[in-house]
Amino acid sequence: MPSMKFKLIVFDVDGTITQHPSSWQYLHEYLNVWDGNADKYQKQFLTGKMSYAQFCRLDACHWKGMKVEKIRKIFQKVPYTKNLKRYVPLLKKRGFKLVSISTGLHILSERIERELGFDDIVANRLLARRGVLTGGVRIDVSFRGKGAAFLRVLRKFGGEPHEVICIGDGEGDIPMMRHAGFSVAFDPKSARVEKCADYVCKTKDFKEVYDVICKAAAKPS
Repeated sequence: MPSMKFKLIVFDVDGTITQHPSSWQYLHEYLNVWDGNADKYQKQFLTGKMSYAQFCRLDACHWKGMKVEKIRKIFQKVPYTKNLKRYVPLLKKRGFKLVSISTGLHILSERIERELGFDDIVANRLLARRGVLTGGVRIDVSFRGKGAAFLRVLRKFGGEPHEVICIGDGEGDIPMMRHAGFSVAFDPKSARVEKCADYVCKTKDFKEVYDVICKAAAKPS
């Protein structure tokens, strides 16, 4: 069982739980629609020429008419981070609650919830009717909105920010990491992420993260 010091672990998904940096991009690449419009939309968003909501809607339109089950099968192919599938269940056995917060797609997070036993998932949802994608999307985590999502999760589970461990890799994870009592930068994508973290893991191996969490939880409050 964990000490009273930490009760909850909040994970980023893309690039942290999974090896691919973006579930949106993964789906585009798998369907051979990344080069062209999808790639162009991302560049326009990153340069401030369109809002995040516009970007997501344009992306989701590419998949209109596809069956949800097909998308689910595609995301079954996304590889987990090395040793994650082995060590996440051990965190559960130690008594931690596990939550993922992602600007990625809910269908991938559902797989994580189902296979790894996560207690909650928060992500952006492709809208469907009768099992078929409508081309719409519901944004539950905005591009800069992980800090707000973190606080919503905390209210749901109770406890205080200092009782939370956060694991992420990108600058979008920094708001969560700043709230948390202990933060791990997993193969960080920038120096800003490294500077924000209490521990930096560059091995791309979740065993190192597991060992660090166990040590942090064992330290007296």
